[in-house]
Amino acid sequence: MNLDAKATVRRAVLGTRSAPRRLGAAAGAGLFAATGLIALVSQVAFDVIPEALLWLFVLLGVLLAIGMAYGGGGLLASAALVFGPVYGPLAVYTWLISTRQAAPVAFVLSFYGHGAPALWTPIAVVLVAGSYGLGALGRRAANRVETR
Repeated sequence: MNLDAKATVRRAVLGTRSAPRRLGAAAGAGLFAATGLIALVSQVAFDVIPEALLWLFVLLGVLLAIGMAYGGGGLLASAALVFGPVYGPLAVYTWLISTRQAAPVAFVLSFYGHGAPALWTPIAVVLVAGSYGLGALGRRAANRVETR
């Protein structure tokens, strides 16, 4: 067992293999683009698409991040999977707010309005930490069962 602290931290942050890292980054970018596009279409079409659909994408990102951590993808790949669907609509709505005169104050768990990024940032950090922790603990438990 390697007890080198640098190698342990590097393995936790970057993962054990490069393929899951690339897959996680690509999936996170895809979720960012998909949720951003959904938010833009919803805003252009006068809120035809409910905001709850964006929450489902955030949940999907969390579930994928748990699987990424379980597979050894690392903290950065898990973070990309959570931050992608959170900041996709936030980026679109922030851009839309900057082009208009006024916008409402954001409600809790709302992606639209002033203060939405400040509301979602700590939520996203907690979701990343929780999903990575669950995935890593699941992997550790599976390794223990396999070694017995």
